[in-house]
Formats: sequence, C-alpha cells, structure tokens
Amino acid sequence: MAELLKKIPTQKCWEITAKTLTGFTMLRGSKTTAPLLGEGEGIISPVMGYEKYNEIQAKIMGRGAQRVFPMVKERFNIPADDAIGAVKLLIVAVTLMGGPEYKFELVEANPKRAVLRRTKCPWSERYNERHIDPELWVCPAGHQAWCEEGLRAVNPKLTYKLVKTLTWGDPYCEAIIEFKEV
Repeated sequence: MAELLKKIPTQKCWEITAKTLTGFTMLRGSKTTAPLLGEGEGIISPVMGYEKYNEIQAKIMGRGAQRVFPMVKERFNIPADDAIGAVKLLIVAVTLMGGPEYKFELVEANPKRAVLRRTKCPWSERYNERHIDPELWVCPAGHQAWCEEGLRAVNPKLTYKLVKTLTWGDPYCEAIIEFKEV
C-alpha cells in the first residue's frame, strides 16, 4: 500500500485531499445539500437552525485559527508586525487550511492597511460545482472568524474585516486588514 501511495505525485495528493475536505465540510451546514445528497438540507444546520449553526461555526473556526496562525507564523518565519506581513501570513494559513485552489489579488498594501481580494476559493468552487445558490452558502461567518481570530492571536493590533463576498452577490470576496496602534 505504501508503494502505491508513493506513486501519487505530492501536488496531486494535495489537490485531491483539499478538494475532498472542502466538499465534506459543506455537508455539515449548507442550508441545502440537495445537490450533494439528493434530498433535504445540511446535516447539522437543520437540527439547530441556520443562525445557531453559523454562531457555532464561527466559534470553531476562530478557535482553530488561534492555534493555526501562530504555528504557521513560527514554522514559516512570517512576521506579522504590520498589515503587509499579516496579509502574507493570512494567505499561507488560509491556503494550508483549504488547499491550492485559492487565487488571491493584493489590491492595496502598506504597513497600516492592506486590501486582499479572493477571486477563487475551494468552498465557492464546491458550491458552484453542485449548483448551490450563493444565498445558501454558510462561509462568511466562519471565514470572518478564522481570519480575524487568527490574526489577533499573532498580533492584537491587527484587525480583519470581510467587506465583500460572493455570498452577498459580489463578484469576489474582499477583506481589509489593518494595523492599529492601541
């Protein structure tokens, strides 16, 4: 078995793993998984309600990011002393979580403020592959919490605000990262 696994190129393995995991996470909370399961709604959100699910999702993502961001910062020696460093750290941490499908565009970058645009992400790709209406996506709460709490964990002077998202009808997701003197 190990020999067979060694024959799979690392990049292909990374792509398959990320695609599988991002698709799997959709089953937990999408307002509807009819295109995924052939019936009904998400597995968890119908039991507790969409709003409660989003609240719990945000807590889970935020708590996870509080552990992951410092680890990524240390492991890859990425400084987060200003908005420019924060964007670099954010891109690495987000990509390690979701895989190589992400496409980012840095719209603005200076030590005090950066604007990061995400034009492609694995979750929107999975939703689109399954023809799920963006109004039914559950990603904004988790995305905001992941990035906000992760950056705060490495530097309390960093803030993160999701200002555009595909879910809200925008053509891309966009966030503002700021370094604020306390």
